[in-house]
Amino acid sequence: MNLLIDHALILLIAVLIDLTVGDPSEKRERYYPIVWISRLMYFFDRRTKRGDPGREKLLGILYPLLILLLFALPCFLLLFIPSDFLYIGIGALIFKMTFTISGLERYGRAVVDAPAIEAKRAAVHKIVGREVDGLDRELLNSAAIESVAENLTDSVISPLFYFLLFGIGGAMAYRVINTLDAVVGYKTDRYLNFGWFSARTDDLLNRIPVRIAAWLLLATSRSPRRAMPRGEKPTNVPLTIAAMSHVVGVRLEKRGYYMVGEQYPAATDECVAAAIRVMIRAALIFAALGIGLLVLLYLFSLSRFTILTAASTALLA
Repeated sequence: MNLLIDHALILLIAVLIDLTVGDPSEKRERYYPIVWISRLMYFFDRRTKRGDPGREKLLGILYPLLILLLFALPCFLLLFIPSDFLYIGIGALIFKMTFTISGLERYGRAVVDAPAIEAKRAAVHKIVGREVDGLDRELLNSAAIESVAENLTDSVISPLFYFLLFGIGGAMAYRVINTLDAVVGYKTDRYLNFGWFSARTDDLLNRIPVRIAAWLLLATSRSPRRAMPRGEKPTNVPLTIAAMSHVVGVRLEKRGYYMVGEQYPAATDECVAAAIRVMIRAALIFAALGIGLLVLLYLFSLSRFTILTAASTALLA
């Protein structure tokens, strides 16, 4: 079989696994191979002495490269599996580990279904890095919507984008860098030098996917607001958050950092539910476009091969 068709099937099967089986439960997440990426980086982090910025930066490059070698290289080596059936089966399972649509829905839905304010705080705390103790219901809902919007890029669009470009190894390489950014990519005294490589690389890798994600949020919405007015997005607001605010019609605020959609009402539980629906539509549209693109490229290569074969036969006749 052709590699393009193999990858189209891998993408289709992986998405179906995600939608039907989903991710491991919270109790079993520690056994998920992707979790091992962060554990390994935490291991290196604890054993790295601070005080020499140059040494910290060097180790902040070497450790991610080592982790990339351990996790991404075997994924590229899957191409040498002689059986298409095995390659598609194993590849779909591994590729599924690099993205999640159902996980975003599950954590977002937990915020909506929380029966009381403390339960809502606990649910939001699992998906955001900010302090949630002093947030009221509207700000908690806002944080949940912002997380769903931002993670559309990190958890769905970027892995699929790099899979389309570089296969399973590309998706895994992105997942490694994105995970390392979540572990050490902070501008604190401890990580300013040690985490700079992971943070800068993650920013670079997301530069195109975040724009695709924002466009999908706007383009796939059932709302009439399919284009963001010029100047609506403050400069310090991520693109997907601004797009989600515009599409859902909700004010989103990270206290002390930014506010977007001031003309809209505050975030409610229904706004969170609406954001989840928009995220799922955007993710599935991108997956469908990816499958369609791979099939079209296969058909194009097939027709081109047929034309070249016919031309060669005609010349030799």
